Amino acid sequence: MLRSFVTLGASAAFMMSAAFAQDDMADDMAEEAAPPPEPVATLGDCALYSESPEMPDPKEATAEDRTAAIGEIKAYQAALGEYRACLDTISGNEELEVDARQAALDEFNRTVELETDMVKDWQKFSKKYDKANK
Repeated sequence: MLRSFVTLGASAAFMMSAAFAQDDMADDMAEEAAPPPEPVATLGDCALYSESPEMPDPKEATAEDRTAAIGEIKAYQAALGEYRACLDTISGNEELEVDARQAALDEFNRTVELETDMVKDWQKFSKKYDKANK
């Protein structure tokens, strides 16, 4: 009798884990099938998919919020680096027309300004955060 309960329990556990595995596979397939995000900026074959992160409220931010903001900043800077590398390819290609090369250079410079503004926002946030959390 005990043996049949153990067998029944093991069977139920196996069936539940199989059901969870199927759910996980369905979730993975849904994520893979999701359309790619819309780029926030494009030029030629170059695309930037993320926007400059917003800084949290320095008076209400926790240490975790601050750490998360740093992570978002680094991810955005990495995305900018990839986008700019692509723009460099266009602006340096002497086989392209001058207008196309200039457009890539202008877009590159625009992203430098975006990054500079983000760094200024971070500095303001950090100063106010440090003051609020003395």
